[in-house]
Amino acid sequence: MDTKDIGIALSGIISNGNLIKQGIKFIPPPVGVWRTYKIYEFEDYQFFETWKNCALRLLSTEFKGDRCIKDFEDVIKEMKNTKYPSDMDKLLGILIACEEIPKIEKDQNPQEDNNIPLITINNTQNQTQSQEIVINIFIEAIKDELSGKQLKEIKDIIKEEGNSNQGKTIVIEKLKSFGEDILSNIVANIITNPIVWGHF
Repeated sequence: MDTKDIGIALSGIISNGNLIKQGIKFIPPPVGVWRTYKIYEFEDYQFFETWKNCALRLLSTEFKGDRCIKDFEDVIKEMKNTKYPSDMDKLLGILIACEEIPKIEKDQNPQEDNNIPLITINNTQNQTQSQEIVINIFIEAIKDELSGKQLKEIKDIIKEEGNSNQGKTIVIEKLKSFGEDILSNIVANIITNPIVWGHF
């Protein structure tokens, strides 16, 4: 991704992170129980897990070698339901810092002649990374809805038929046979992915 695309993706993830933080709920103690600490829960824990993994994937692909990845992972490892609000503040702070000061790649092999301008072409690399993110979003959306056996059946069809019109038709029919909701759920998983959602 170029800097603009990274900014758009981060903006979407930060926006969803704020929604997650706003949805954190305080769990009051049961009647007759006194606690010296507070306990919280996420309104939608699955949404938080998806958001967390998308954020990590974006940081890992676009900020390789940057300390933001370890900082983000460290907060995740130490997260407890007694401090969800402050932990979300830390995670959002890391993402906002990446958005405000995006990583700038430097040429590691400067030419000897300083009078010749250096031109770095990253188009192919950026396109490849963008394609990998898109592919991973689709694969995760499919894996979330299919059982291991169903996924194996789809893989077998792809191996046998390849990228042919007949193969596509057989895959669609097979997905339909798994249940009416499968296709709509896969599409919903893709649309509600934080990276995709941020572009709407």
